[in-house]
Amino acid sequence: MSEITCSFCRGTGKDPFGIMSWQSVCAVCGGTGVVDVPKPYRACPHCDGTGAVKTFTCTSCKGKGYVPVPSSPIVTCPECRGSGDDASNSSLDCLKCRGKGFVIAGRSAFG
Repeated sequence: MSEITCSFCRGTGKDPFGIMSWQSVCAVCGGTGVVDVPKPYRACPHCDGTGAVKTFTCTSCKGKGYVPVPSSPIVTCPECRGSGDDASNSSLDCLKCRGKGFVIAGRSAFG
């Protein structure tokens, strides 16, 4: 595990959008400003590493901004071509790769 700066609040520990209050604690890091991400990891393609899609926490990385990369061989997702976005609505994550932009080589869509 790696302890990295929370992408959703950019390390401030506060809700970056101030929806409840400008003093609200970040829902992703619980106010600490850091999150744990399993190694190896890479920036989440669905939210471009920001942890947010519009004003919501990214469903692919759960707001952390990074997704773990499996040790298995991976290939770019043929459905979203690595963007992590659903073709019909970019606010939704790709159903084939679940927003990660890659699939494990040789596996079926939901295997």
